[in-house]
Amino acid sequence: MFSMTILRSVLRVALLGGACFASGFEEKLEAQSPKELIFVEAGDLPIILTAPHGGSESIPGVSKRLGKGVDKFASVSDVYTDKLAKKLADAIEAKMGNRPYVVIARFHRQYLDANRRARDAYESPEAEEFYETYHQAISDARSEIIRRWGRGALIDIHGQAADPKVIFRGTQNGKTTKHLITRYGIDALQGESSLLGLLAKQGIPVIPAVGSSEHENPSFDGGYTVITHGSSDGGTVDAIQLELGLSLRDLKANGETADKIANAIQEFSAKYLPGTEKQSPQDLPAAKGNRTTGDLSGNGLRVGLYVDEGASASVENLLSVLSKFDGVSVTKLKADDIRSGKLAELDLLIQPGGSGGGQGRHLGEDGRDAIRRFVKSGGGFIGICAGAYLASADYSWSLNILDAKVLDRQHWNRGKGTVEISITDAGRKFLGANDNKLSIHYAQGPLLAPGNRPDIEDYETVATFETEIAKNGAPEGVMKGTTAIAKGTFGNGRVICFSPHPEMTDGLEQMVRLAIDHVKRQKSE
Repeated sequence: MFSMTILRSVLRVALLGGACFASGFEEKLEAQSPKELIFVEAGDLPIILTAPHGGSESIPGVSKRLGKGVDKFASVSDVYTDKLAKKLADAIEAKMGNRPYVVIARFHRQYLDANRRARDAYESPEAEEFYETYHQAISDARSEIIRRWGRGALIDIHGQAADPKVIFRGTQNGKTTKHLITRYGIDALQGESSLLGLLAKQGIPVIPAVGSSEHENPSFDGGYTVITHGSSDGGTVDAIQLELGLSLRDLKANGETADKIANAIQEFSAKYLPGTEKQSPQDLPAAKGNRTTGDLSGNGLRVGLYVDEGASASVENLLSVLSKFDGVSVTKLKADDIRSGKLAELDLLIQPGGSGGGQGRHLGEDGRDAIRRFVKSGGGFIGICAGAYLASADYSWSLNILDAKVLDRQHWNRGKGTVEISITDAGRKFLGANDNKLSIHYAQGPLLAPGNRPDIEDYETVATFETEIAKNGAPEGVMKGTTAIAKGTFGNGRVICFSPHPEMTDGLEQMVRLAIDHVKRQKSE
């Protein structure tokens, strides 16, 4: 059976010494921590400046990348972009009276490319926390901007060697500025009042040309940062990558360049960005910590629990279990709460048992998009039974955040009862289980299998079904060996899905706590 002694030990490690980096805006931490190599600064404007490739520092314990199998591998530094980003922040403050949010990588691209998806960004496991810290800092800034102003802009600073005097625009041909274009029209991206239009007004050559509908140069059309943190998949923060030639960013010129870009940003902001906050920091429900360090955690973990249409009476079991966990606060969420942006105040979302289709359809496309954006930007997701159906990538109402399909869909009502699950090697490490098998309550949860979606990271199997229930015409032999518990990632967020019900099984309730600690937003203490 499940070893509660080992489980308590695992929980102690998770609570006292687990991953606790990248919660917000604080630069000075102990030596050789991730934030020692990442410059992060809070802002008071709905603008984020990022610079992933200007750093020169090595990462302790991390070897230089070789790039084997990585498409368009690059390891050279975008020299001076880190310094340019800082000068740009100063120039913006001088002109606009407040500073933007700033996230700058101090580590060299040889060790970690923060502008790539995780599988291509690093080769040493020790680099993972630095990568996650960088993107979590951006996610935290983005979330705070949404809470304070409702919308904003991210400017990602890069260097290019194709033309020393030119700035190339990168937005995936407008995809990462979808919200901006929808709200203000295509001129906001291409016209004279667009950011590049205003840069051209300052005398800087830009590509594509002002007023042109030409596609962006495919070498500079926007990387992982703007794709992940922009408005491609919804949201109200638009992201633009600026690729500057060397003569614009070298040490002799970058002060003047920063001043010109700041002029353009000031004029762009006056036309397209909100000038006043919709909420001041002290009014924000989540902002109980010191905002200057970006600690928006409040008191403990903030768990959202869906309690609307499609949720079953198992919600009461979940509420009872959650009430026993120290340091956890629970917010009951309706679909309207999710659609209106309440997830931005939380660390993770739990979708409970019931009807996956009922939940998905009631959330609607807007609600499902809100959850996808939340997880993609670093929020956590736990799906139990119906919530696992919802997380899959197999239905018109799916969230598509777990690369899983559902086997034998027509026999979803295969029955309820106790089944045995077999714990994988990775699962034993994750759950702290002594035995290879556990008994758990099952209530017609999904039979999960890899979905093989190229756009979603493959999940890891924590447990498979060892025995089965095959009632109501369900064929025998199908359930055995399918995934019972899966954990994966979606963007910067983590996902765990349970087909069975740990919260309804005596002795296994702490699985829920382990899942919470795994998927929660990573925070510095």
